[in-house]
Amino acid sequence: MKIKKNFTVAQKDKILKRDGYKCVICGASQENGAELHVDHIKPKDMGGLAMIENGQTLCSQHNFLKKNLKQTETGKKMFIRLYELSKKEHNEELKAFCEIILQTFEDFNINEHIEWGK
Repeated sequence: MKIKKNFTVAQKDKILKRDGYKCVICGASQENGAELHVDHIKPKDMGGLAMIENGQTLCSQHNFLKKNLKQTETGKKMFIRLYELSKKEHNEELKAFCEIILQTFEDFNINEHIEWGK
């Protein structure tokens, strides 16, 4: 059986259901006005196939922001933005959580080209 690059309607339905019909990044849903997309975690042009394990639900905003960046690049950028927001809002618990995640990126030399201004 050859695996295709595009998700079938049945696969999309399973991915949306598995993810609770919410964006896996921000939790937005159609109930609060979000347009949901089924996205390839590993992009098609990087060899990603249409398998349920390679699918995720994203709102249109996060899907467009992700573009064809590797998932770890998108994640690191998201945690940097969340870190900056937590500082602005004086949310020490969220700031500490983001620091741990971002330090893990650094400890494992993941996406070194994306700088985190501590």
